[in-house]
Amino acid sequence: MSAMRVPSGRSGRQWLRGRLDSAEHAAALLEQKLRALRAEQRRLAEAAERTHDELVAQAEETKIWALRAALAAGRRGMRLAGSGEEADVTISWSTTAGVRHPSGITCSMPADVIGVSTGSSVARAVREQRRLLDAALRNAVPTAALRRLTAEADTTQRRVRVLRRHWAPLLREALARVDLELEEREQAENLRHRIALNADRNRTAE
Repeated sequence: MSAMRVPSGRSGRQWLRGRLDSAEHAAALLEQKLRALRAEQRRLAEAAERTHDELVAQAEETKIWALRAALAAGRRGMRLAGSGEEADVTISWSTTAGVRHPSGITCSMPADVIGVSTGSSVARAVREQRRLLDAALRNAVPTAALRRLTAEADTTQRRVRVLRRHWAPLLREALARVDLELEEREQAENLRHRIALNADRNRTAE
């Protein structure tokens, strides 16, 4: 508080009241933002957990069919089943309480290889691998969004704590001290005024 320069007298009281009002208003806005972030955090956490479980289950299914395809067609059959092209992924973005985060994702898979016979197990393995990619992407969206919102929520919580537990109490303490000083000054001035008034009356009576 020693670094804070408070104007003297009544202007100092008004200055402190203004700073205190601003601090409390800022804390209220940050708490409102924090509630919005926490609500979205809960939703994203549920989505991340659900899609993670789906991803784990799909990974197991993909592993089973990949093994079957490898046993049935060998490495050459697995290579022939792939086109060598990459999937095209597009991420959509949203903003929650001022935080930009991924909100959706689309994936365009490579076309199937035409005219190559690799067997049903290989074809199934390819489908399961594509489903695995889709599951991974669906899990990545809420996971990444949750990470961003959690970081912002933690930062916002710290700011609220500084305002509520540090800055506002210091301002209230300073305001109380200024109020007391002004009250003592007014009492002293009133006392001097009464003394001067009584002295005038005494002189007049003489």
